[in-house]
Amino acid sequence: MLSSLSLFGRVGLGLALVGTGFAQGPLTAGTATSVAGRSAALSSLFKEMWDDELKHSPEFASELGDRRYGDQLSDLSPRAVNDGLARGQGYLVRLAEIDTTGLSADEKLAVETMEERLAAAEEGARAKAWEMPVTQAGGVQVVLPGLAASLSFETVKDYDDWITRLKKIPDQIRQATEDMMAGIDERRVQPVAVLEMAEKQTEDLAGQKPEESVFARPLKRFSASIGAAERKRITDETLDAIQDDVLPAYVRFGKFLKVQAVPAGSPDGKASAVAPSGQRLEEAKILELRAKAKGSLGARFDSKAFADLIAKDYVLPMKGLEERVNGWIATQK
Repeated sequence: MLSSLSLFGRVGLGLALVGTGFAQGPLTAGTATSVAGRSAALSSLFKEMWDDELKHSPEFASELGDRRYGDQLSDLSPRAVNDGLARGQGYLVRLAEIDTTGLSADEKLAVETMEERLAAAEEGARAKAWEMPVTQAGGVQVVLPGLAASLSFETVKDYDDWITRLKKIPDQIRQATEDMMAGIDERRVQPVAVLEMAEKQTEDLAGQKPEESVFARPLKRFSASIGAAERKRITDETLDAIQDDVLPAYVRFGKFLKVQAVPAGSPDGKASAVAPSGQRLEEAKILELRAKAKGSLGARFDSKAFADLIAKDYVLPMKGLEERVNGWIATQK
């Protein structure tokens, strides 16, 4: 994944979702005194944190099937890092205000897991792992083109959102470049081999013709409900955005990687600073589980039902979440 700039992404924090059996309700930690009230307050807080994650990690939200942020890209700026860190610290305080006496085992586990993730996130943010946004499996040269293949395009709005996203790619690549430049200045860099791989991936993207670009892939699978006139408009605007915005941005990024990033890379095969495993791996695991569920269920796969399951159980450790997903797959067959 992009190393999302959400509360749980850019600073390495984990997501938090309501666990099975959590009560629902509007009570806050400051007003809830009964077990039911505290359970409701915890559930409300976890839901708020999950919504925060989706809002600030729009690419991940889209891959889960949430279309609310389909025209957005993650903010990779240092300010976004600081904002996410501040939100995480606020959530830690609010979690600490909830007395877990009498709550269920799942709820207590959720609180402990979240406290650990939030604390690790703060440590990761202070280590400035965000200055290394390009990795072996992530970065603007991987995540953005991957969206074109993984997202579902069914309505005119889906395509219009995609066009808007394409026009925002130069800004996100600029932010990634600035982050990496700061990392170079502070000797916080990836191994040369990783950066050379990123350079090749970027040059491959930059060398594609607009109509053959991976970013034009959604144009090959129009829904039957979209008429000829709209198809032509969408096609023209998409190809224009690729030609005018996307390809030049990747050309510039490729030159930066070649001229500045690769020569400054770590020669010993080790990153100069270790990025926290945290949310990036958790997002990747969730998408892996989604692919597994979709592959197992085929036409019976329900994207919304899967997203609801994740929104209920994501606070569990990844092993526990995988068990829940496997159980859900079995019930859907």
